[in-house]
Amino acid sequence: MKTLLLPALLLVGAGVRAQSATYQGLPVIKAHELRADYRLGRDWIRGSWRVAPEASPDVLPLPLHAARETVVFCTDRDSVRYSLRPGDVQQFYVLLDDGRYALTELRATAFSTAPLRFDGPRPVAPYTFRYETGPGNAYLAQLRRQYHLDAVVQGAANDTERAQRLLHWVHQQWRHDGSNEPTRKDAISILEEAQQGKQFRCVEYGIVATACLNAYGLPARVLGLKTKDVETTESGAGHVLLETWLPDRQKWVLLDGQWDVMPVLRGQPLNAVELQRAIATDYQALEIRSLSGASKRGYVDWIYPYLYYLDVKFDNREGLGLERARVSGKSSLMLVPAGAKEPRVFQIKNPIEYCLYTRSVEAFYAKPQ
Repeated sequence: MKTLLLPALLLVGAGVRAQSATYQGLPVIKAHELRADYRLGRDWIRGSWRVAPEASPDVLPLPLHAARETVVFCTDRDSVRYSLRPGDVQQFYVLLDDGRYALTELRATAFSTAPLRFDGPRPVAPYTFRYETGPGNAYLAQLRRQYHLDAVVQGAANDTERAQRLLHWVHQQWRHDGSNEPTRKDAISILEEAQQGKQFRCVEYGIVATACLNAYGLPARVLGLKTKDVETTESGAGHVLLETWLPDRQKWVLLDGQWDVMPVLRGQPLNAVELQRAIATDYQALEIRSLSGASKRGYVDWIYPYLYYLDVKFDNREGLGLERARVSGKSSLMLVPAGAKEPRVFQIKNPIEYCLYTRSVEAFYAKPQ
């Protein structure tokens, strides 16, 4: 766990100490590493923020659960503190060792929720999804053997515990870097590059964790999440994780490798639609299980905006060089809330041409065959 140095620089509200360093009229804090932590109210959110000098500004949204809350933003060298109300915006610079300045913006909003409705009819002919079946996949056998995954799940009492252990193992293989992509996009290649010290995005956590679960007979699929404003926002409109079918629960369950999280409500693990509903209607009873100790508030505040549009691939088999099955020429199915438009563009300029659309939860969460 990172040691935090508090507080070489202290800001309260908009007031700055007279001796504080400034750049272009804004406060400056220093950092060796790109990784930063922040505290919102009493909750620490550790390791999820990457200082990004290439973004200007780099916006950290802060959903507030009260009329005013204190936020402390910490690098490995320095810190800054503000007292914020919904609607407040505060900017400062993070000065890196190489001389680059990262303009960082804290943007406070009121945390508000409402359960989404999905009113699509049950399809006359169900969509055809393909998942891993049986133990004969040589690629997955190599994954288990090469990375000693049997030791990871040894002693697990049930499918749920087995899934959590594999997720935790994947979470530990690298630190999240939202701007770095692997040379190849399969699980073994990603892990080999991670062993060389490379760091990767949420996408790669989803790919690797999905493969690991499939290797143990737990049908899994990479799940894409998109915000309501996916078409009009320039960045940060998507997140990637996974869902797995747990035979001992007979249901689909969401797992997030970047955060090492499984959401649970009254003992029942949740899928993405159920998580959105639980946040909106049953927050106090919601449990965020994490073998890494992820903060409930930190995760909920962060994930909630993404739980609007969901998409999965029709063909979820593992291996290299496969000819992927499509349905009506499309590779994925997107679940769209009642009354929402079907998005056709991702982040202003990237066409969404790979999806069929449904408003049926039943179709999206069909039991693997």
